[in-house]
Amino acid sequence: MRSRITSKKTLLLRHLGMASVSGLLVYLFYLSYSAWGVQPALWPDWGEDHPFWRAWAHAAFVLLFLTLSLSPASAFWKPVQRLLPWRRELGIWFAVLAVGHAYAIWDRWARGDFATLFGFQYVEELDRFVLARAEVGIMNMMGMVMLPMIILLAVTSSDRAVNFLGASSWKWIHRSLVHVIFYLAMLRGTLYFFYFFQTTPPQWQVYPSIWFMYVFLGMGVFAVSLQAAAFAKTVLGRKRQRRESGMLTVAAISGVVALMVAPLVLMLGTVAYFDSRLLKENPQLTGQAQTPGEDAQTQVPDEYAQSFEMVIEVDGQQDRLWVRDLDDAPSFRLTTQIEGTPVADQIYRVEERTLYVAEQGPDSELTWSRTENVEPEDIDLPEMVLEPGAWAAQFGPGEHRVPGPEGELQVTIHSVDEPIAEEVFEIPEDADPVLR
Repeated sequence: MRSRITSKKTLLLRHLGMASVSGLLVYLFYLSYSAWGVQPALWPDWGEDHPFWRAWAHAAFVLLFLTLSLSPASAFWKPVQRLLPWRRELGIWFAVLAVGHAYAIWDRWARGDFATLFGFQYVEELDRFVLARAEVGIMNMMGMVMLPMIILLAVTSSDRAVNFLGASSWKWIHRSLVHVIFYLAMLRGTLYFFYFFQTTPPQWQVYPSIWFMYVFLGMGVFAVSLQAAAFAKTVLGRKRQRRESGMLTVAAISGVVALMVAPLVLMLGTVAYFDSRLLKENPQLTGQAQTPGEDAQTQVPDEYAQSFEMVIEVDGQQDRLWVRDLDDAPSFRLTTQIEGTPVADQIYRVEERTLYVAEQGPDSELTWSRTENVEPEDIDLPEMVLEPGAWAAQFGPGEHRVPGPEGELQVTIHSVDEPIAEEVFEIPEDADPVLR
């Protein structure tokens, strides 16, 4: 409750220590999630940003776990009592990391857009919002509910707040809200790990594995079990002092403890059982049955070139494709000619987030337009260039005959993973593109 720390220097050193530990946790989580070998072109949501905001969230959960575990652990191991004065600093830095996670989601995921934050997307043609990502909306709605409670605990974590609110009121706020936050975090994490990012029809998207998922559940069950055990030890100790610890008393307390632990144990058992039986691969790529009426999904290549230039010819049409830095900062250009006459041109550079498109008009001249605020996944860029990228990695420079869905394609690969001039991705000086 009261920290009993009168030295500002001691308080400062404690917070500096917790800041170092918190920063190290975020950094280690970020390294672990960045080291999967995940290919961003296959999973656009798993680029540089995803490990970043995930690291803040999981580091914050570790501090929340320690905050909840220290007090009941001290009931069994007296040396832990020396750490009890650190609960306040743990709670404050849990709040700092939680707020950092919230800001990372707002800035890196939602890009400052309130509708995107809750899974909605505005459709101009309908003049309405549509729910595009329900799972994102649910996750961020739960986060929005938790955030004010976390901030309240942080701003009242001082002796001044204890004196102002009164010891009993202060204790009620902190003991009540910290458990609400914990159970919301457990529910949110379980939905995130085991429900929202699993292989589901009709896309059969396979997501990267998350090493922390079972560690997370284990920490949750351990924290609740430790609290239940400490509760039982305290009550039985008092009953023994009063000589009231009969079999009926022990059975009643055991029942209370079982019900305290049951929610997380049931959740752990359920998700563990179904996770062991979940489909982990794309059935269309592993020979399993395909649901009637679904289109077969293109097989994801194991390797693909990051930068390449090639020409694809079929039935008198010639498509010239340039791709640069596919995983990191993708730029591409696709020009189309029919019997030597230019009929279309597309240029995209991720640093501008702008797609330029040229189409043949009635006078056979190309007319340019542009669309702003375009992400690579908005134009299906990763999926569009993955197969040509796989050809470039597999065959290398030269002329090749590549089998396609409608027959063989004549593919001439000019370069693979070599620098491509910036001029390739610039529109003509006289283009004057119209904003769409």
